[in-house]
Amino acid sequence: MEAEEMSWPVIHTVGDVLVQRGFVLGPREIGDFELVYFPEGTGTVYELGDDALPLDEPCFVLTRPGECHRYRFDPAANVRHLFVHFDYAAFRDPSSGLEALVRTDRIPALRSSLAAGMIRQILRIANEQGPGWKRRISALLAAALEELQACAGRGSGPASQPVSLPISLAIEYMEEHLAEPALSIEKIARHSGWSHEHFTRVFAAELGMTPKRALLERRLLRAERMMLRAEGTVKQIAFSVGFGDEHHFSKMYKRIRGITASEYMERCKDPLFRHTAAAVDPDTPYPINCYVMVNAPIK
Repeated sequence: MEAEEMSWPVIHTVGDVLVQRGFVLGPREIGDFELVYFPEGTGTVYELGDDALPLDEPCFVLTRPGECHRYRFDPAANVRHLFVHFDYAAFRDPSSGLEALVRTDRIPALRSSLAAGMIRQILRIANEQGPGWKRRISALLAAALEELQACAGRGSGPASQPVSLPISLAIEYMEEHLAEPALSIEKIARHSGWSHEHFTRVFAAELGMTPKRALLERRLLRAERMMLRAEGTVKQIAFSVGFGDEHHFSKMYKRIRGITASEYMERCKDPLFRHTAAAVDPDTPYPINCYVMVNAPIK
């Protein structure tokens, strides 16, 4: 295969959403591939053309570009699902060896706990956004698709590295004071009990990014959670997460995410995100009902 054909998937968005019972998504068509992981069996039904596939056990669902489909979520219970939107050159190449997966609509998750673990790791990494995070989640998705291909043909990723207690305390302090424009790395370092220089050095060594970049990423992630639920205008959200003015927030968001905050809010108008249900899962190291922009789809 040529180098371009061997490239990893280009991920557009990832998310982990708990949908209110009885919600119907669609009919709709999408412009890229979507892999959805349902960690529990429910009364949800996936409709594709004339077929109605019950999602009554943990499973994966793969939707291809241009396919008209609909999700009828369980009328009696809220439904959690993790999803990845992506393009993959290998899917369009008959010599890639992924034919069985491309033709498959639904794969029971019990056949591959490894793929399920990879999808969870993709969401964890996308929320942490450490060094090389886009490359890492693309590699994980490629591996998950290969694993699912093996399952389709037949009919837990790496754990986070622990951080030291002073760094953990500093991160907690950072989260608690994100809304304060005057929050500085000096203040955060003092809370850890270390000097600014030592704190910055250890922080970068343990987390792979500077405290300044980590503070920016956490502010952007909190802003995205607010934009997802339409909790104010761009200006109001900018002030709520500690930016001194809307212009600075918009400039940094565009620089880091590749799209404007207004474009992100527009994409979050999808009915799916207006019918989420509150949830707390102590085993999930990020907030459920998250939606992370990775790479903007090509228009």
